[in-house]
Amino acid sequence: MEETEIKKKLRETWTIIADSWTHLRTRPLSEVIDFCSSVDKKGLVLDIGCGNCRNLLPFLERKFPCMGFDFSRSMIREAKKFLKRRGFSSGLLIADFTRLPFTDKVFDCVLFTRALHHIPTKKARIETLKEVSRTIKVNGKVLVTVWRRYYPRFLSDIFSNLFEKKFEFGDTWKKWTYHGEVYKRFYHLYNFSNLLKNNQICMISSISW
Repeated sequence: MEETEIKKKLRETWTIIADSWTHLRTRPLSEVIDFCSSVDKKGLVLDIGCGNCRNLLPFLERKFPCMGFDFSRSMIREAKKFLKRRGFSSGLLIADFTRLPFTDKVFDCVLFTRALHHIPTKKARIETLKEVSRTIKVNGKVLVTVWRRYYPRFLSDIFSNLFEKKFEFGDTWKKWTYHGEVYKRFYHLYNFSNLLKNNQICMISSISW
């Protein structure tokens, strides 16, 4: 399966399962809450691959101006409903991860949580991180989280996908069952935590759910 086909399939899957996913994911990630607490100066926050925007809640509660985007139209629809029910609003748009539609050095904080690993190739992931670097201010803060490779919840998927075509070691597909149908989402699982020497970008391996 080619990169463009995987991206298309992934977008279609998220469009189908958006309501199911958002009903199960309503609380901000603990690492995002900690990250928000570390931000002293109020500024513009971007959430890349925002889903239902649950991770913007800690910033919205502190009156930060926020922007979220996702490549799934259905997810953006769910985000609008999710935020409205909680009395918040945010700028929201539909865009591709690898081409951020923003000017240089505009954001004070960027969240990129559990989304980088959905990008099919190493080259595309690197290009996306370069885009993140381009849009963050010089003294801005970035939080990037990914799933580690041998986290227990992925082991069955890794074994079931051993003989499927992959771009590189660590690629797998995670199943999601919705109305009796099984949908697969592409993941590139990371082997260990590492620091990317790309301005302020820090990648951590996310181990909580």
